[in-house]
Amino acid sequence: MHLIQQGARVGRIDAFVQSLDKNFMVPVGGAIIAGFDENFIKEISKMYPGRASASPSLDVLITLLTLGANGYKKLLAERKELYGHLAQELSALAERHGERLLHTPHNPISLAMSLNRLQTHSTAAVTQLGSMLFTRQVSGARVVPLGVEQTVSGHTFRGFMSHADAYPCPYLNAASAIGITRDDITLCIKRLDKCLKSLSKEASAEKSESGSPAEEVDDQTVP
Repeated sequence: MHLIQQGARVGRIDAFVQSLDKNFMVPVGGAIIAGFDENFIKEISKMYPGRASASPSLDVLITLLTLGANGYKKLLAERKELYGHLAQELSALAERHGERLLHTPHNPISLAMSLNRLQTHSTAAVTQLGSMLFTRQVSGARVVPLGVEQTVSGHTFRGFMSHADAYPCPYLNAASAIGITRDDITLCIKRLDKCLKSLSKEASAEKSESGSPAEEVDDQTVP
């Protein structure tokens, strides 16, 4: 919020979206749209058709009433502490697999790990990692492949799902969401490690069958 407020003071921020699951510990499927111009936000609310489920609003109300102000602040403090733990664990895992933790100093919630070596096998291996994690109930992690284009209402988005049009490497995103525990992090890292080992083994087997020698891939440095 501090960075958003700074941005609004020195530039222009019309609106920002807050994910309910990461910020308020409720099921995925809702968001809060907020901004600094009340009239602009009211115009956005007028576009709402009023036919969607009221469950997200009800979930937030019940959660906040149950936690209270002190309970919610405690969870925020725990998230901040566990962010550092998640960063250490993800960095160690990345190093073991020839990857690295991407440098994102201005994001206090989300982290990202490069998937360069997985990309050398195939783009399909990158997207397969996301599927494998989801089927193993690691639903918070998100894989962002290279070069995805998506057209929405006539607007083409390059590098769709990424934070830049042409980010230099695919990556795995993981968030220190509110309500996260050390056990959650341990289990996530364990399952991610197994998935990466499995994909690496599959790639090695395919190369052996095709007669191609396994190549060592140098670490790539990205900004």
